[in-house]
Amino acid sequence: MARTTARIAEDIRTLKVQGARRVAQAALEGLVSAAAASRARTKSALYVDLLKAAQMLKSTRPTEPMMRNALEDSLRFGLAWIHTHKDENPKELVSAMQKHQKKLLGEMREAVDKIAKAGAAQIPKGGRVLIHCHSTTVIRVLIQAQKMGKRPHVVCLETRPLYQGRLSARELAAAGIDVTLAVDSAAGSLMDKTDVVLVGADAMTADGSLINKVGTCGLAQLARAHGVRFLCAAELYKYDPLTRFGADEKIEQRAPREVWGSGYYRQEKRGKAKVLPKPAGLKILNPAFDRTPAVYISSYITEEGLVQPARLAKLARRKLAGA
Repeated sequence: MARTTARIAEDIRTLKVQGARRVAQAALEGLVSAAAASRARTKSALYVDLLKAAQMLKSTRPTEPMMRNALEDSLRFGLAWIHTHKDENPKELVSAMQKHQKKLLGEMREAVDKIAKAGAAQIPKGGRVLIHCHSTTVIRVLIQAQKMGKRPHVVCLETRPLYQGRLSARELAAAGIDVTLAVDSAAGSLMDKTDVVLVGADAMTADGSLINKVGTCGLAQLARAHGVRFLCAAELYKYDPLTRFGADEKIEQRAPREVWGSGYYRQEKRGKAKVLPKPAGLKILNPAFDRTPAVYISSYITEEGLVQPARLAKLARRKLAGA
């Protein structure tokens, strides 16, 4: 298997590549790289290599249906090509897959463009927006709103333990948007001053629930309690079709060291160690995501426009079937 594919898989696993769309794009690149590096002499053997590469890429992050959907789409394309090009050299499949990859990436870019416009329309002029974690789609929505002259005031939650909210704050500040960074636990005190909560998505389920960065569910409940709209900007490609048949979207458990980290409290003795040792027997939970029930979601902002959670699955199935 190509070293490039293995390197891409490791980059996804270690979060060097973040964001559902970027992960999906990287995975597609890894699949095409595997096809290019394969030494298979027959189309069936080449397809087996593709299946192995896809499985390795899928295993990197359990909560990434956009990546799985993109890989499955490419595998279906590859299988169809094999059956309809029986006299072609196996390596011709590589070129065909590269063209298909460009098509998929173009569709993803087009979807985000549509979401940015639809989402910006939902931001009140001078509105106060609270966001959580880092979502390139959410950033695009807010930049579009800024371009429309709405001049939103955005508060980014830091998003422990990896502080992805700081990335959002930097990007929004660079775009000239009025942005403030706050600790996660300040959300409750901010809600009375918030017009809309806007988040991205890692996955969407058949019942309209949202899987997103841990802490999202609490924000949604706070928004409901304060009468604040809770919106999710996401491509339909993030829908997980397996949840239609009762499968649960897996919640990834990240490494304990991300939570314990290397920080010190004032009362803790530093000593000579750069990292404060974790006390023996101490257990650490580090779920990367949580599930927000559909009842707390005002609307999804998709490439098909504003969608109520109850209609999400039908639209997403139609989208994936035509992909």
